[in-house]
Amino acid sequence: MYSGDEGHSMELMKIDYDLFKRILKEIPSNIFFKDAECRYVFSTHYWRHLKGAEDPSWDIAGKTDLEIRKDKDNAMLAMEQDREIMRTGKGTSYVIEIDQDGVTEFLELIKNPVRSNDGNIIGIVGLINDVSEKMMLEKKLDRYAHIDLMTGLYNRDYLDEWIANSMKSDMYPLCVISADYDGLKNINASYGNVVGDEFLRLTASLFRTELPEKAVMFRMGGDEFLVILPNTTQDECKKYIDCINEASRSLVLKGKSVSVSFGVCEVTSPSLSFMHAMEIADKRMYMDKDTKRANPNS
Repeated sequence: MYSGDEGHSMELMKIDYDLFKRILKEIPSNIFFKDAECRYVFSTHYWRHLKGAEDPSWDIAGKTDLEIRKDKDNAMLAMEQDREIMRTGKGTSYVIEIDQDGVTEFLELIKNPVRSNDGNIIGIVGLINDVSEKMMLEKKLDRYAHIDLMTGLYNRDYLDEWIANSMKSDMYPLCVISADYDGLKNINASYGNVVGDEFLRLTASLFRTELPEKAVMFRMGGDEFLVILPNTTQDECKKYIDCINEASRSLVLKGKSVSVSFGVCEVTSPSLSFMHAMEIADKRMYMDKDTKRANPNS
């Protein structure tokens, strides 16, 4: 049985705890605590990607991420990170991407272990921040850094990064296409660079129209282009080039139609160096250009 002073102290503690909870709810970040079994004890906010959170009577307490998250991959990641914290006693931070109801969001999670007075880990305290605006801006800026502003194709600087990070074993056979606009120097001399630039934009538009969606296209600089066609044989690739050549005849500016020379190299497996394939495609492109010069009316 508590004395009057003890009862007053308990009442103050209760008031302070209720006030503390209200204060936490005013913080835009979501603060949560999980027990040693990785089950939620409390969370100051419920995000819309939780199952059941739209019900006012729903409570997160006692539930794991696997039970409440709509995105199962992110739920598994959360559980794995929590178990690693419990095992090692080290905190972590990471960003997850959530695509739900046509909306893409990015959430930053910061987690640290909580220890008892005797040093045992009794749970995990975490912070969730909505960093969607920041991540969207970074992705936009990153995309701009990879894009040739004149044509909208990827630029030369992005090629090495694409080869290192995006080339997969299931893309073979693939074709490397070296392309070069014909006579751009003469067009620039006769009509100016503005007209020359428009021919390059028409060429990029032609590629987008006639090549399949899987094509990865680069403007390498000046009048040079590079196209990578995953899961495409050389015979299939040549059919695409035939379509480009046919369509180019109807693209006319200053009385001149678009004209591009091509060289193709099929890469059947990763055993062939991609850089070597580019060299072969480049040599074949110059052979095509030489043939056109020798037979200008063909």
